[in-house]
Amino acid sequence: MKCLVRPLRAQRGFSLAELLVVMAVLSLMLAGLFLIQTQGQTSYLVGSHRVEAQQNGRIALELMIRELRSAQSVTAVPAATDMTFVDENGVTIEYVLAGTTINRVAAGVSTPLIGGIQAFNMTYYSAYDGSTNTGTTTGVAGNVKLVRIQIVAGTEESVANYSDSNQRATIESFVRLRNM
Repeated sequence: MKCLVRPLRAQRGFSLAELLVVMAVLSLMLAGLFLIQTQGQTSYLVGSHRVEAQQNGRIALELMIRELRSAQSVTAVPAATDMTFVDENGVTIEYVLAGTTINRVAAGVSTPLIGGIQAFNMTYYSAYDGSTNTGTTTGVAGNVKLVRIQIVAGTEESVANYSDSNQRATIESFVRLRNM
């Protein structure tokens, strides 16, 4: 009867040098995978923050444009970040910047319209020539015929200024008041 078990000296294992080479190669591969994963995650965050900033600004601007176009009268223009008008239903509406949030105050009830605002500016014109991009600005509420709205929106979550995720979107529009 033959012995099926080989003697120990016939079995070979890996040398220490071979194990070290394999571990070094695997470490390089894992480091490369980690780097790719980190860059992919950073790219995703940058893109999602850019989309958030653009969507927030666009939605807020569209609502403001729609309401201003149908306004019956402008009642106050105390600052470039504040405007009060009466809408088509006779409700007094005010847009005001408070910190980094634009609030919409309708009939005395304040509702946050958009957060993450870096800059908000409204310029009021009594006359404007679109062909030359010049106009006569006014501070008198009854003379306002056109409003230029500029919003620089960012993300609503706190992001460091030096971060790639600190995305901003500048959105601007001119609104001609129809009912005046």
